[in-house]
Amino acid sequence: MTPKLYFAPLEGVTDRFFRSIHASLFADAAPDAYFAPFFTPTQDTPITDRDRAAVLPANNNGYDLVPQIMSNTPQTFLLGARVLYDMGYRCVNLNLGCPSGTVTSRGRGAGFLSDPDALDRFFDAVFSDLLFSPHGGGMTLSVKTRLGVFAPDEFFEILPVYNRYPISELILHPRVRKEMYRGDVHTDMTVYTVQNTALPLCINGDLFTVEDVCTVCDALGHLPHAIMLGRGAVSNPMLFGQIRAQLAGGTVVPTDKTRIRQFYLALCEDAKTRLSGERHVLFRMKELFAYWIVLFADAESHRRRLRKAASLAEFHAAAESLFSECELYPDAGFIGNAKMNG
Repeated sequence: MTPKLYFAPLEGVTDRFFRSIHASLFADAAPDAYFAPFFTPTQDTPITDRDRAAVLPANNNGYDLVPQIMSNTPQTFLLGARVLYDMGYRCVNLNLGCPSGTVTSRGRGAGFLSDPDALDRFFDAVFSDLLFSPHGGGMTLSVKTRLGVFAPDEFFEILPVYNRYPISELILHPRVRKEMYRGDVHTDMTVYTVQNTALPLCINGDLFTVEDVCTVCDALGHLPHAIMLGRGAVSNPMLFGQIRAQLAGGTVVPTDKTRIRQFYLALCEDAKTRLSGERHVLFRMKELFAYWIVLFADAESHRRRLRKAASLAEFHAAAESLFSECELYPDAGFIGNAKMNG
């Protein structure tokens, strides 16, 4: 049985509009679930109108969505979770992986990992609540985590905390907060986690290609419960289908630049209808092409044209030139010659 495949949330990129278009155009290569970017409940405002719109089921038709909460107090976490429960959600993800300084300075995200005892008290309170109790409302909690704040061996104290609770899924990004997204992931700690937990494990972090996924699975010695990809899946919108086929021993369909162009045009039209002013549309397209450009061979001059474009017309001309003049790497999305930078 192949692992579940998840699309990680990228703030400002994989919003509900992106998800909807991706799920529609790449139904044959869709993930099992998309994860929404986190929202942070407060005592006065469990969820803002903007965050509510982002996760409202009516705005996320055609695919499974897992909402994500950022919190370090059980009271505010439960307030947000109850809002989601009332919307119809039965699974929520707690973000203990975000390394952003504005998040960690408040003791949230990966910053919460600095105090395993406080983390233990948090889970004790949450799982004692009727909503998450095994005999309660039937809501489950998955956790996205890093190894710690400064050093990987911090996880030796953190993992036993997770093991004490009925966490539905542990999503591991094997870096510490200090490393952000730099340097190699600590695959040895992923192996350690496999050997020291009975929790369903989802692997995450620096999985940009089919080859990356196969390498990690080989290191683990078996297929994990689930695999989560973010930047690599934005770069190659067909990646989930390719991974699924590879792990199942089926036929892997190569990445198709015609379909990437279709994706670009659909996202551009969507941005035009929603965003005020050409400048905002242009910014969004430049952000997306920063991911897609790595799939194209001999594209440096096109990269510069796209980056320097001062109008949508200029940008579109540069994009069309890229699609017509450049081919994808022969193994784009499969091996490391098309990996994301950083």
